[in-house]
Amino acid sequence: MALIIERARIADLGGTCHPSGYLLIEGDRIAATSSGPAPEVAGAERIDAGGRLVTPGLVNAHAHLYSSLARGMPLPHFSPHSFREILDQLWWKLDRALDLDTVYQSALVGAVGHLRCGVTSLFDHHASPAAITGSLSQLKRAISQVGLRADLCYEVTDRGGEREREEGIAENVRFAREEREGGHFAAHMGLHASFTLSDETLARAGEAAAPLKLPFHIHLAEGKEDPLDALHQHGVRTAERLDRFGILTEGTLLIHGVHLAGAELALLAQRPASVIHNPRSNMNNAVGAAQVGAMLARGVRVGIGTDGFGCDIVGELLAARLLAHHVTGDPTALGDPALLSLVHHNYALAERAFGVPLGKLAPGYAADLVVWDYDPPTPLDAGNLLAHLLFGSINEGLRPWAVIVGGEVRLREGQVLGLDETAALATARGAAERLWARV
Repeated sequence: MALIIERARIADLGGTCHPSGYLLIEGDRIAATSSGPAPEVAGAERIDAGGRLVTPGLVNAHAHLYSSLARGMPLPHFSPHSFREILDQLWWKLDRALDLDTVYQSALVGAVGHLRCGVTSLFDHHASPAAITGSLSQLKRAISQVGLRADLCYEVTDRGGEREREEGIAENVRFAREEREGGHFAAHMGLHASFTLSDETLARAGEAAAPLKLPFHIHLAEGKEDPLDALHQHGVRTAERLDRFGILTEGTLLIHGVHLAGAELALLAQRPASVIHNPRSNMNNAVGAAQVGAMLARGVRVGIGTDGFGCDIVGELLAARLLAHHVTGDPTALGDPALLSLVHHNYALAERAFGVPLGKLAPGYAADLVVWDYDPPTPLDAGNLLAHLLFGSINEGLRPWAVIVGGEVRLREGQVLGLDETAALATARGAAERLWARV
């Protein structure tokens, strides 16, 4: 059945802009978009946007849905003085306390959070060492209820010993073989970080990934622990070590890239892997700021994610700009072309993963759309949409009024469809209490 969004302000970050127009959706793709009144289409469902802004859905290139139930969790002995101590005292306690039920509940809460931030595609990096086998299926089940596109992986690491390592590799392989769905669910081989991975583990993960043509999803030089371990234990820099194992391939996501030497930036510029910037998480963990401007200047591919620090990619983009201003002392750092390149690269990553064209309001593109409850106080045109999104999020609390994923309406008039959100949140609160008791 066709769907028409009419009386809409239509704009994308590629230059499309119609101050008043319509979108015609047929199946899971955009069939037409134009200025003026919508045509009559027999049997079409119609959404009156009432002058609201319609844009493509957003992409989160690095999420941790398992962190969703950590909000407000009491941590009486939390007193870290380093990034490693944050992991030891918080995240590695939380992930080990997860069971398959809390994996599902955290994914459901996190997926709804992404929907409510206008994110229609995400790349998730999961860890639940006490509940590995089947954990990615629980993520898929929860995300399917909300209707998002998702690329999933399990975090392989040596920190739990050989059995957990082997189970983690097997879970990535199982999911990739059995549960990938074209256009909706894709897969990576998940790895934690160089400093928790032996040469043997990197080799075994690579051997398992190769027949399935899986790229990798791994944290890179987030804290100082990673480069120090690589240099002291292996005699090379972190990115160089990963390159030895063939990890810097097309589609690989290298998360953070905060502590990289110039030689590593030069290496990454020669490889097709992508660095994913997560500015708010980096600030929260006090690990430093990635050299995003330098990366882009060298030709490194850079996208943007949240690292589990919320679901708001628009807010993450603004934080990326403000952080760049702060660390460089340059109020022009990470200007519009640079920020736009991060957004466009996210779309390219998602298009590669899901096999559908994303990010434009044009015929043939995926009908992944957000109708924002936003009436601009100043003129909005093809050149200033990014500024409206960034500063609308500050001043008007920019929120979606409707969200469509693959032609299916998933949020309408602010209400999640196909899910009793009130009941889901109540269930999540109970699950969180039980989870917290185990941490």
